[in-house]
Amino acid sequence: MTSARAGFRAATAVFVVLCSSFAFGAQEPAAVFAKKCSGCHTFGHGDRVGPDLKGVTDRRSRAWLLAWIRSSQRLVTDRDRTALTLFEKFKRERMPDQPLSEQEIGALLDYFAAGGPLTATAGRARHAETAGAAEIALGRDVFFGARSARSGGASCASCHSLQADRAPRGGTFGADLTHVYSRFQDAALSDFLRRPCFPRAFPNQDAAPLTDEEAFAVKAFLFKVDRTNSRGSRTTGGW
Repeated sequence: MTSARAGFRAATAVFVVLCSSFAFGAQEPAAVFAKKCSGCHTFGHGDRVGPDLKGVTDRRSRAWLLAWIRSSQRLVTDRDRTALTLFEKFKRERMPDQPLSEQEIGALLDYFAAGGPLTATAGRARHAETAGAAEIALGRDVFFGARSARSGGASCASCHSLQADRAPRGGTFGADLTHVYSRFQDAALSDFLRRPCFPRAFPNQDAAPLTDEEAFAVKAFLFKVDRTNSRGSRTTGGW
């Protein structure tokens, strides 16, 4: 029994390390697009400040896109023909350098190649603003573990904390999620909740981490927490 418990603790420690490396390292590609790209680019809806990104992985090589995303102006300075053409076409608008890792850029390009934001359009999740009191209460219970997720996985609060009832509650292994809704916004947070931050051990390995009902409820709870604490100082943590 002791050796089994020790094995479980060791496995949990590995999972926590994986979670922490994701939380403070690679970002979800949907969130990267929402936060860093969508202000100037569309995906399948035509040019804006910059070019439409639908099909960009077919038009350009991955090596070129990696260099362009990291520093478009470096390519312009180096007189890259494609870079110069785009720079002139879009009125010499300078694209900000992006401090993303090669892993994050690769994931973003994979996301574009797989259909990007268009893949979520047909089955788009409800907006958190539409949640009722019972759904928000369910989200709170699932987050803090008062009600177990159907998959049997650990609660969000086993690793993450947030400001609830005017005081921080939850674990300390992961980041504070008080304002994670503002950082990710609705669609990107919905996407993340379908694919949590590390591979947990579920009694049923084929089960989704959260059901659609649970994921929406947790998102609605995080939306309420974010808005309730909107007048306070914002934390810098998050997934």
